[in-house]
Amino acid sequence: MALICILSATNSAYQSVRGILLMAGAELDRLGHEVKILDLEAPDTPARMEALLPRRDEMMALVMSGIGLEIYAKEGKLLWDAAQIPVFNWNCDHPSYFVRRHRLDSPYVVHGYVFPDHAAFNRDHLHANGAAFGAHIGIPDPGLFGALPADKRNGRIVFAKSDWNPAKLERSWRKALPPKLFTILFDAIAAARGKTCSAFPEIICNVAAEHLVHLTPGGDVFNAILTRLDNYTRAVRTREVGAVLSKYPVDFIGGWEDFGAETRHARFLGAMPFDTLRETLGTYLGAASLNPNVDLSVHDRVFFALGASTVPIFDANRFSQANFPRLSRFGFGHDADSIAAAVEAVLDDPRAAQAATAATLAETYPRLSMQRSVQDICEITMQMAGKPGARLIPAAPSPASYWTRERPTAAA
Repeated sequence: MALICILSATNSAYQSVRGILLMAGAELDRLGHEVKILDLEAPDTPARMEALLPRRDEMMALVMSGIGLEIYAKEGKLLWDAAQIPVFNWNCDHPSYFVRRHRLDSPYVVHGYVFPDHAAFNRDHLHANGAAFGAHIGIPDPGLFGALPADKRNGRIVFAKSDWNPAKLERSWRKALPPKLFTILFDAIAAARGKTCSAFPEIICNVAAEHLVHLTPGGDVFNAILTRLDNYTRAVRTREVGAVLSKYPVDFIGGWEDFGAETRHARFLGAMPFDTLRETLGTYLGAASLNPNVDLSVHDRVFFALGASTVPIFDANRFSQANFPRLSRFGFGHDADSIAAAVEAVLDDPRAAQAATAATLAETYPRLSMQRSVQDICEITMQMAGKPGARLIPAAPSPASYWTRERPTAAA
């Protein structure tokens, strides 16, 4: 078993990163590891970390979305290199955001992604450390949700997602970007409609080339376009899904201050801390969520809904079609009719929807569990990074004399 230091902070939206890491810590504890939660904002954290250094040979660190990754020792070396501690950076966002973190070239840093689509971008365009790993968020231990029995649910759907205003984004970018880049961006946005992030690099490069701008994926100008394309397409999707959900008994969690739509049955409850949402998720009939332009995994709230035995309502993709076939009625596409059909499939027959959710949980847990993911993370980090990784490369050659030694000749 390992000593695992989890570095957390409260500077993410609704403290979601900290909440996910605490769940991961609970799963690691159940596996028998010794878990230390280090708050990056606490004044005693450097001293606590230093006190653990004598145990570095049995230690690894886990950070999320780069929070705590870029810590440097006095001599200017990355802390993980200086202290010889392997660290797994479990990223939620596309590598084009804060790309410097995803380019860190260190034998002690493992670049991991909750969405394998993002790992593939690192592999294809950033080439950091020669490897990038996918590790789904996975279904947490159902005991973390305290779910109510099916017949005790409130009959409503929760949608935990803050609104983004596409018109405001467009106005701000028109002011900030050179006209040529602004044109390329919105031509690429039009071409990317209905596509996932694996298609974005080719779309951006092809559109830019039409304007005689030749881009390298992963470069600064390319990333300036890709991050905005990703933001805008997700903002449009959020608005489209929100407009449909607002017609139904849905509780919106997050900021929706300037959203205008029919709200006869919907309620807008504002911001809610991650742990509060986790504790209440199991009181709902359904939970709506949106994938961030990915095809090879699903958003954490789909996994969380399954853990809470709450019916997931989400945009279907290749991963969900392969792993959650019983939930296909509750998956939607890129049109308002399919979104409405998914919601109504839950509301019109709650018992059947809950039965399909229970059967899916039984079929996928623990195969797609958070515990399985963090177990993989530990094995990858402890066996392939730092000193253990150095022993893997290069592979031991055949004995030097094997091909050159004189072979016995056949008897005459």
